[in-house]
Amino acid sequence: MPKPATIGIISPCSVTPQVELALCVDRLSDAGFDVRVHRQCEAQHYWFAGDDQARAEAFFEYAQDPGIDVLWSARGGSGAPRLLPILDELTSQHGKPAKKLLAGYSDVTVLHHYVHTRWGWDTLHASMPASDFYDISEEHFKATLELVCKKRIEMPWHGSAMKFLTPPPVAKVAGTLVGGNLAVWNYLTGTPYQPRDVAGKFLFFEDLSEGFYRIDAMVSQIEQAGGLEGIAGVVLGEFSACDDDVAKVLKHRPAPGQAREALKHKDRQETIPLRPTFGEVDALTEIFARRGEKHGYPVLYKLPVGHGPMYAPLPLNAEYELTPGGGFELVRWGWLG
Repeated sequence: MPKPATIGIISPCSVTPQVELALCVDRLSDAGFDVRVHRQCEAQHYWFAGDDQARAEAFFEYAQDPGIDVLWSARGGSGAPRLLPILDELTSQHGKPAKKLLAGYSDVTVLHHYVHTRWGWDTLHASMPASDFYDISEEHFKATLELVCKKRIEMPWHGSAMKFLTPPPVAKVAGTLVGGNLAVWNYLTGTPYQPRDVAGKFLFFEDLSEGFYRIDAMVSQIEQAGGLEGIAGVVLGEFSACDDDVAKVLKHRPAPGQAREALKHKDRQETIPLRPTFGEVDALTEIFARRGEKHGYPVLYKLPVGHGPMYAPLPLNAEYELTPGGGFELVRWGWLG
């Protein structure tokens, strides 16, 4: 494997668990990496790892440090969108940091988009040291470290055809992959940081603990804001703990004069589901495939990438080829040269 990179760990999102972080820094050190942890990772401000200014300045400090090759977010959570205007100010004052790699996922989605579009950085959707380094499989952990070290590898899903939720394309489709966590990508809608240049690109989405009705609302907002116009396709990863929450309703009409009591205390009445419950494939087909068929792009399901149980690394802002047989192959990624 090529020489390990020097990793700088920052915490631009939620409060960071210190024991978990230390254990995972040990794991990176044991793998031969020089690891530096910014002191900001110990900070706390409400539910964030320090206030907005402190988190942005720590991120920018390591971004500018010539001795660091890779910025790796300690964990996700929330708070990263609040940093973008401050990063704009710091960039205006000090200039764009030299090119590095940013690794992480979930709330880090907005930072992936920011550093690539504003600074020209490469980005990697990858598990995070204080979050899931001990949940990830050995195969996915090894693949992550090899990509960080600029090693060309066979992606973990290579050779295993995935499923189309739409009719497959009749020929290979090529494009640059962007996206990340669906909810976080949607946070950018209507802001100065909204992803607008999506024509000809693949959109990758994954999510955690969102009801299907909420996923549909997010995609509707993205669609109505022009965020699906001219795309090459949609690639879906893991939608962990996402389900269809169906309300319970009265099965029988209450006796005369008992309506108020029956409606107030449904738990004491015999109830039935309001409607059928839909599983993940059915729900994602309605949400994504219906739009894909309408606008003429394929929808591929499911890449082993997301909030678990699958944590395969995924280079973003990289070029891929989607085949009629369900293959999704990395063609070119700037970090690999």
